[in-house]
Amino acid sequence: MGTTKQQQRQTKREKKAQKEAARKAARKAEQRRNRITFAVVAVIVLAGGGLALNSVLEDRREQAAAEAEQEALMADLEAEQEALENRDVACGADEPDQADEEKPTYDEPGQVIEAGVDYRAVIETSCGELVMELHADAAPETVNAFVFLVEEGFYDGLEIFRIAESIAALQTGAGNNDNSWEIGYTLPDETSLAEDEGYPIGSVAMAKSAEPDTAGSQFFFVYGDEFDEVHGDAAEYTRFADVVDGVEVLEEMGEIGAAGEMMGAEMPAELLYMESVRIEAG
Repeated sequence: MGTTKQQQRQTKREKKAQKEAARKAARKAEQRRNRITFAVVAVIVLAGGGLALNSVLEDRREQAAAEAEQEALMADLEAEQEALENRDVACGADEPDQADEEKPTYDEPGQVIEAGVDYRAVIETSCGELVMELHADAAPETVNAFVFLVEEGFYDGLEIFRIAESIAALQTGAGNNDNSWEIGYTLPDETSLAEDEGYPIGSVAMAKSAEPDTAGSQFFFVYGDEFDEVHGDAAEYTRFADVVDGVEVLEEMGEIGAAGEMMGAEMPAELLYMESVRIEAG
């Protein structure tokens, strides 16, 4: 962990030095453009071209305004990027030891659950404990894959990397904390529970693409009514679990909000982790 954090700090210093060098180069280029403009203006004045002079000056003002707007946008992006890189862990927690682990992919999940057994998952998050009841009867393949990954230690140390405020959902389960990551296999949609009951607060539903049968390892915690209002009628996401203890933890994490309006539009303002996940069977 120590070496990794030192490397991260070194990388941040190198990025800062690169940005400063780029700004210096931009200032030099601006000075060169000014000299050229002044030279052109001088020639026009000597030639008596008053109207042409006004046109050149107006073009120059428009160019300067556009460059100033672009520079302000880049400054905002840089500030947001720096804020994202220096976020604190939520709720005063520490970064888990497994946070920097490279997660594996799998060709398929092994068969690990047994018929007639009730399963629960206990998730220790940065903000507290969540206890989930797993619905093996309604979503047997999804629950089996989830339990398989838990027993592999796959979810330990992963970020809850997305806060989708418009649908009141917290997304997690990507091996590199990015929603484009794929586990290596896909699961069939098992939507009977969602069709019957929708997605009330505390629901846990699989993330997927717009195509059917594309769920993998990623899933959502539902912390508000908006998810059901948006997706309840279609019921396209497999609801495979419900938080039966710790809904207030979900709501607390939802209140953290997003980190920014551009690059961090759906990234939590503070880092959120699943520190550990374990299965209880009975």
